[in-house]
Amino acid sequence: MRWLLILSTFFTAFNAKALSTFTVQVKKPNHSIVFRNKKNIHEFRPNASLHWGVKYSADSFYIEYGGKIKDTNYGNSDVGNNSYKSLRVGLSFSNFFIGLYHQEWKGFSSDERDEASCEYCLERENLSSRESSVNLLYAFDSNYSMRALNSDGSRGVNRASSWLLIAFYDRFRVHDNQTLIIEDPQNNFEFFDDLHTIEAEQYGLGFGYGLVYPFGPLYFALSASIGIGYQKAKLIDEERSRNEYIVNPSHWSLKINLGTQGKGLNIGVKGYLFSNIYKIGESQNVGNVNYSLYSYLSYTF
Repeated sequence: MRWLLILSTFFTAFNAKALSTFTVQVKKPNHSIVFRNKKNIHEFRPNASLHWGVKYSADSFYIEYGGKIKDTNYGNSDVGNNSYKSLRVGLSFSNFFIGLYHQEWKGFSSDERDEASCEYCLERENLSSRESSVNLLYAFDSNYSMRALNSDGSRGVNRASSWLLIAFYDRFRVHDNQTLIIEDPQNNFEFFDDLHTIEAEQYGLGFGYGLVYPFGPLYFALSASIGIGYQKAKLIDEERSRNEYIVNPSHWSLKINLGTQGKGLNIGVKGYLFSNIYKIGESQNVGNVNYSLYSYLSYTF
């Protein structure tokens, strides 16, 4: 996270004389982890909760940070809500965007224990996940506004649609001091029995499509993309590191933004969904599915 803070400080100074937009937002994030062994799947997910966020945007830069809103957990457990951290930095130049993102989770509810009385019965208090990414997005139409997609419509919005070119780099680490799978009565996950850490990184290219559509005082912006590339994974058990696996992973993302446009005060809702799947064995995968749903209020000076 340190390098994100250094970059954000530099670009804040660089944009000091530009128009400034301050945004407050309420966010519902989620980060599900999935282990697959052949046809068998286990899912781990944090409980639903809300998070506050603040965001500063200049003409070509934004930084976003947030934390948990107390007593907004509706999942009957505090596991998965106590230790969420995220930081986003974005650089947008007309039809070009660079996004830097870091998130950390600790505590999940798992479907390892199958009981009729509950869907996710086993609480994994010490299971942790950490993910960092760098994403580059380029629209072939120079009128496509990356700011309208990723921030708000405070600079005004013009209609545009375009094919997109993406490049990405992702790092993912899931860890537990015990093992990644604790309960396995049917021995369907023997591949994971001794593992307590999986570390993976991937980089690649892809393509997508985006549009920005203003209508009256409102506008709608969207981008959807899919990519493939190369991956390196390391599996760590109690005794050693093993199985550095290099393959082609998959990556997809979807962004939407619906809000008001124009100078001064703007409101809106937006969503960001993305997933990365890593191959760690002949018939084994680990993946994550992420979403963040926002409602926001921004004001431009």
